[in-house]
Amino acid sequence: MLQRSNPSEAWDFCRHILVDVSRSFAIIIPECPPPIDRALCVAYLLCRIADTIEDEPDLDESRRLELFDAFLRALNDPGDEHALSEFLNRWPAMEFSESGYGELVRGTAHVLTVYCELPHEVREPIRICVHEMVAGMRAIAPVETRDGISFFCRDLSDLDRYCHIVAGTVGVMSTALFEWKLAGSGFEASPEWREKGRRLGLGLQMTNIIKDCRVDAERRVSFIPSAYVTLNEGRFELTGPGRREIFTRAVEHLDAGLEYTLTIPRENTGIRRFLLGSLLPAIATLQVAASGTEHHPKIDRDKMMHIIELIAAEQVTDEAIRTWYAEHRASVLDLV
Repeated sequence: MLQRSNPSEAWDFCRHILVDVSRSFAIIIPECPPPIDRALCVAYLLCRIADTIEDEPDLDESRRLELFDAFLRALNDPGDEHALSEFLNRWPAMEFSESGYGELVRGTAHVLTVYCELPHEVREPIRICVHEMVAGMRAIAPVETRDGISFFCRDLSDLDRYCHIVAGTVGVMSTALFEWKLAGSGFEASPEWREKGRRLGLGLQMTNIIKDCRVDAERRVSFIPSAYVTLNEGRFELTGPGRREIFTRAVEHLDAGLEYTLTIPRENTGIRRFLLGSLLPAIATLQVAASGTEHHPKIDRDKMMHIIELIAAEQVTDEAIRTWYAEHRASVLDLV
């Protein structure tokens, strides 16, 4: 029989493994108030388990679908030892492509233990998010192959749909968590505000796709539509009018994310810092990517430290945030 860890041990594992699978989220999630901090940590880890099922190259399609089914059964009834054992036992004996993700999968029991400890009102948005993400992952398939690269999106609408599957769902979930936490504080969530939270997820994912497009092409996959790229002496490049279209779409989603974030009352500094800790590095990363000088665009340490200092400043104003964002936004659009 599978041995469950106690909640304290399980939380220690979750905090440790989050650093291995996402150092950036490990830095900003603790900014959130409890229990949102634990909920976002667990939600991210559950989504990473789903990603690992999707991305692990040593899984054939039938085994992948079996694992998705077993994972969702374990999530639906996290106290069911049999469902969890079934999920873990369905993994074949193999070396995971990235050890951190392998350790995460092997520690699924820890993640579900912490998940069980969350209030029902917090667990349900997480469960819905993971189910929708997995349903979308099942449907993802290449739409064409060109020069040995599998392309998964035909156009920007396809790209938006893909970004919703892997990140928009997370935006919807995190928005539900924030809304629950803010209930009773006088904050009134509107449908427009919730949609901006979803779009923030799209903007963050689209930024990652732009940043990683050359690395993805080396893996022979692309989420950038083929009409928007050229292969120049083997180098994968965003070119032509499509280059500006994709950058502009990413910026517009991040614009919505900025309005979403600054709508949250200023006294909720932890939630705002968490969101700005993703949003501001994203627009800065787009600026680096738009310059076109780096194979794998990444903001430098000094820039990241400046962002951290900006959002951590006790007296920082919304005007200061908007000014900083607007300068980087303008630079992105000038460069493309």
